[in-house]
Amino acid sequence: MTLRCLVRVLLLSVALCGGAMAEDDFATLMMRATVKLSHERSTATGFVLRQPRPDNGTRSILVTAAHVFEKMTGDDAKLIYRIREAEGIYKKETMPLVIRREGQPTWIKHPTEDVAVMVITLPATADIPELSTDLLADDDRLRQQKIHPGQIVACLGYPHRVEANEAGFPILRTGSIGSFPLVPAKTNKTFLLSANTFEGDSGGPIFIADSRRKADGTDEETRLILGLMHGQHFLDEDMAMIYGNTKLRHRLGLGIVVQAAFIRETLQLIP
Repeated sequence: MTLRCLVRVLLLSVALCGGAMAEDDFATLMMRATVKLSHERSTATGFVLRQPRPDNGTRSILVTAAHVFEKMTGDDAKLIYRIREAEGIYKKETMPLVIRREGQPTWIKHPTEDVAVMVITLPATADIPELSTDLLADDDRLRQQKIHPGQIVACLGYPHRVEANEAGFPILRTGSIGSFPLVPAKTNKTFLLSANTFEGDSGGPIFIADSRRKADGTDEETRLILGLMHGQHFLDEDMAMIYGNTKLRHRLGLGIVVQAAFIRETLQLIP
């Protein structure tokens, strides 16, 4: 077989495999990087990024909301991830997560904001893409990309413990940025997301995966993590009844997002 024929066979094999060698789109990468945090009394969401080390290597960093770990009692929790067995076939796996040693947290919390990070070691079989911490937005990136109110963004989470499928993937929802201004982050520490969010979504990533056609006819994809889910707004209503009073709680469909700038600041606190 000539070299030209061999190349053609290889290209055909890649095409028949659904382009397995091609990189996933950003939304898919974020889904693969998002994990479920489980405790006997609560469930939440986290995502894994790769941070450069001084020795030119990288390390895995789990990012979530600080209140997720704070509300977990005891020393142990569980991290639920996936392994890829074949194309389109994933298996859910669980690994122990030590959140305290001798009563001291193993995670690092931002001094003022609801952000926590933890260095973790994942099994070699874990299907976690290597997403850089450089994807985290800051004021300059928000200005350069012209991120604005009304822009559609995506969020990932496990609302009320629900998973998208048996493989344990998170559920992706979309909504628009519902508040202004966004910069500077030091004075606009959170922004509102016009989307329903629920218990179990805390700590999930909020990101932009937007493809645009440039003037030269090529496509350009915006990849930016804007922050993490902190909580939601409610409207509490007291109702007077004949034999007593009751309280109704209404969801306003507004999520509260902590800006990614504070994730960046928390990463700098890792020894």
